[in-house]
Amino acid sequence: MPPLVSVILPYYNAEATLETAVQSILSQYYVHLELLLIDNNSSDSGMQIAQRYAAKDTRVRLIHEPRQGVVYAANTGIRLARGAYIARMDADDTCSPNRISSQMEQLTNDATLSISATQVTYGSSNRTNDFQHFIDWSNSLLSHEQIFLNRFVEFPVVNPTLMVKKEVFNQIGLFREGDFPEDYEWFLRAMEAGCHIEKLAEPLQIWQDSETRLTRTDTRYETEAFFQIKTQYLANVLQQKNQKSVWVWGAGKLALRRSKWLEDHHIHIAGYIDIKKNKHLADYSCVHFEDINPTDEPFIISYITNRGRRDEIRAFLNQKGYKEGHNYIIAG
Repeated sequence: MPPLVSVILPYYNAEATLETAVQSILSQYYVHLELLLIDNNSSDSGMQIAQRYAAKDTRVRLIHEPRQGVVYAANTGIRLARGAYIARMDADDTCSPNRISSQMEQLTNDATLSISATQVTYGSSNRTNDFQHFIDWSNSLLSHEQIFLNRFVEFPVVNPTLMVKKEVFNQIGLFREGDFPEDYEWFLRAMEAGCHIEKLAEPLQIWQDSETRLTRTDTRYETEAFFQIKTQYLANVLQQKNQKSVWVWGAGKLALRRSKWLEDHHIHIAGYIDIKKNKHLADYSCVHFEDINPTDEPFIISYITNRGRRDEIRAFLNQKGYKEGHNYIIAG
């Protein structure tokens, strides 16, 4: 018998989209699955929709999680999952009928992999350039190396596309509750633990970006919350490399503030790198980027968030003989 896949779908007041999401899972070519619908105190008709599906399809399990929040709902689903593979799904998304079968094929054909992701199609009508840029960037990162090297730029995978071997949760733990994006923190923890991930080069999920999505409404998903949690894991990397002193590329107000968080983790800022010649900082050295001397072996953290500049910095450092991940990290 094929391995059982447990699809975890937490929902809260999702009556407008839940049925479509559920139907897209129950229509999968890979039929050896269970769908765990975790109701998180909905006050609309979502519960009735879930009850209807649970009554007519034995693969559907309806669970109520009284503690409010996606962390509690998702973790309850994972704890109760019977499958050896855990797939995530959001209540306002839909997936292609070959999503589960394609991810199962990827994970079972390569024993080194423990996490699979997919590309996504942007399904919302309120499309913004920033969000489309993010999707294009995320969809371009397929290999483990690409995803790993970009882990401190932004969240390089789309969480509801993930399929994870359940043993990974046993190894590194479940999602953590806090003032940070729980999915990104878990991903960084998985990367730190040495888990391997790849992304299928096929958009198998239609990803909605509704006005009520948590990433738009909850302060835990604001840009600064991402930077604060990534700083913890970035500091871990530097300490593992015994790299207690770094140069920060970017000397603007945002980069200065974010680098202070590195200092809170006992990482010494040796100085800053900027595009302006003769820039002066009160408490730190600041050099023009063309004056970087690789023979001094400075370890560089780039906090530049502009997409075009990010690529230029990579190209410049690579041309200088630097190696990404070895003596420089892009973190913005």
